[in-house]
Amino acid sequence: MNPVSKIDVALVGLGNWGTSLAAALSRAGLPLREIVVRRRKRRQVATVNWSEATLDACILWLCVPDSVISEAAVQIVRVRPNLRGQIVVHSSGALTVEALEPARRAGAGVAAVHPAMTFPTRRAVALDGVLFGVEAPDPACRRTLDRLVRRLGGRPFNISSRNKALYHAAGTLASPLLVSELAAAIEAARLAGLDRRNALRWVESLATATVRNVFAQGPARSFSGPFARGDAGTIELHLQALEKHPILAELYRSLAAFAVDSLPVQNRRELAQALRRFDVEDIKLKRRGTAHLQDRKLSRMRD
Repeated sequence: MNPVSKIDVALVGLGNWGTSLAAALSRAGLPLREIVVRRRKRRQVATVNWSEATLDACILWLCVPDSVISEAAVQIVRVRPNLRGQIVVHSSGALTVEALEPARRAGAGVAAVHPAMTFPTRRAVALDGVLFGVEAPDPACRRTLDRLVRRLGGRPFNISSRNKALYHAAGTLASPLLVSELAAAIEAARLAGLDRRNALRWVESLATATVRNVFAQGPARSFSGPFARGDAGTIELHLQALEKHPILAELYRSLAAFAVDSLPVQNRRELAQALRRFDVEDIKLKRRGTAHLQDRKLSRMRD
C-alpha cells in the first residue's frame, strides 16, 4: 500500500462527522479528491452527486448513517465496479466490515475506523489526540489506516469484529447516555424545587468534580456518598421520593445496582435489600393491584 504521503481520500456523505473529517484532512495536507452526496445543496460547492463521482481515490471513506452503509457500498460498486488497490472504510462503531461486503467482492480492502468522539453539530471538531478504533482484517490495510489516523492527529487502536457491538455500547454509555444521566439529575433537581439555572449549576459542580476525580484517581477512589457509607436509610428516602417519577426511579435503581455490585460500598447486603424493596416493576404491580381493588369496591357499592 502507498505511504501516507501519497494517499488521497474521497468522502461519501457530509454530516457532522464528515465535516470534521474533511477539516482534519485539509489541516493534515492530505488530498480530498471529492465529497459525494445524494443531493447537492447550494452552499456545498465542493460536493458532487453520485452521477458525477469518480471514486478513484486511494481511500473511499463513508461518513453516512449506519442504516445506509451497505446501500452506499452497493452504490460505490455501481459507479466503480473494480476497486482493486483501494480501501473502502466506514465509521460505524457498531457495525463490522461485513457491511462493506459488496466493496470487498469488487476487490477493495475493507475496514471500519471509528472516532471515539462526539460530533453534535456541523461545526468541525479537532481530531488531535482522539482515539480511533480500527477494525481491519487485512494487516497491510490496517497499517495504512493506522498511519493515516496518526497523520490526522488521532491515536489508533485495534478492535475485533466480534466485539464491535459491545465496544459501541461502552461508547454509548460514556457519551450520549452520560448526557441522559446528567439530564435526569437536572430534572430531579428541578422537581426538588431548584430553578433551571441553579439546577444546571448544582449538577455541573458535582459532575465536573466527579468526572475529574474518576480520570485522575479511578472510579473506586472517586466513589462517595450514601452508597459508599452504606446508608440504606437514606437510599430508601431517595426511592420513596422517586416513586412518583418511575423513569427517574428506574434509572436510579439501575445505576445503584451496578454501584452495589461493582464499587466499594459498606453494608452491601442492606443496600441490595433496600433496592429490592423499591423495585419499580413491583411498585407498578402494587399500584395496579390497589387500583383493581378500588374498582371492585366501587362496583360492589353500586350493586
